[in-house]
Amino acid sequence: MTAPQAEHRPSVVSLLAHVTKDDIRRDPFPHVVVRNALPQELYEALSKSMPTGEYIAERIGKPITSNERYNYMSEPILADPTVAQVWKDFVTYHASPAFLEEFLDLFQEDLLANLPEAEEKIGTPLRELRVGRRNRDGFETHDILMDCTAVINSAVTGRPSAYRGPHVDKPYKLFGGLFYMRLPEDDTEGGDLVLYKYRPGAHKFHTSASEYGDNRFDIDPQYVEEVMTIPYEANTLVLYPINRLALHGVSVRALTQHQRRFVALVGDLQHHLFDLAL
Repeated sequence: MTAPQAEHRPSVVSLLAHVTKDDIRRDPFPHVVVRNALPQELYEALSKSMPTGEYIAERIGKPITSNERYNYMSEPILADPTVAQVWKDFVTYHASPAFLEEFLDLFQEDLLANLPEAEEKIGTPLRELRVGRRNRDGFETHDILMDCTAVINSAVTGRPSAYRGPHVDKPYKLFGGLFYMRLPEDDTEGGDLVLYKYRPGAHKFHTSASEYGDNRFDIDPQYVEEVMTIPYEANTLVLYPINRLALHGVSVRALTQHQRRFVALVGDLQHHLFDLAL
């Protein structure tokens, strides 16, 4: 009788493993778009074992409604015995000091060019940030709390809709990242990432409450114009430092029973790095 073989699990590599400064695009703000970011074997292992919207909704106690967002954050993933180990390895690395170091290797110059007072506001050089993880650590002992969150946008029913229009991410975040995990059978139109720039003249943001108990910062489309659209494609990473110019949104999704799947990469700071005219 032969002993049972251990389940094969592809080794986790960084989403930024093959990205260099030459890959940075600066129109309309600094960002990278990385297609085929992960080796196919690793991507398929993650894709096949990604929690569904229904599963996440049940775990977080949020009813399923049309085109809503359902977040399964790093700490719940790591504590969930039913989640595949490859996911636990993936979120552990992408919410770690090593991943922050890779981000800074790419974007530190651009970040400080757009936010020259960032280190003063944080109170420490970027390279000396004490890295923790959201929902595990606190700002008493850490300077930045990172997360790697499995995210589902639910099916679109009733009428086509955009989950969120033009906005700037919360000013206390150092960076934002989206790693798309579109299913092969998903033929839905829309759900792409749209990058914007401000139109000349005055503009105004408005706030709305987020599920984290703070405010989101949205801007009326009349104040912005589209610069480019990044398609919602499988195994594609978009990553950028956050500043007041980093305007983006999601295009309208057609009626569909398919879920929009991605990973959100974030790094939260204790205080805002910049202000927005509201």
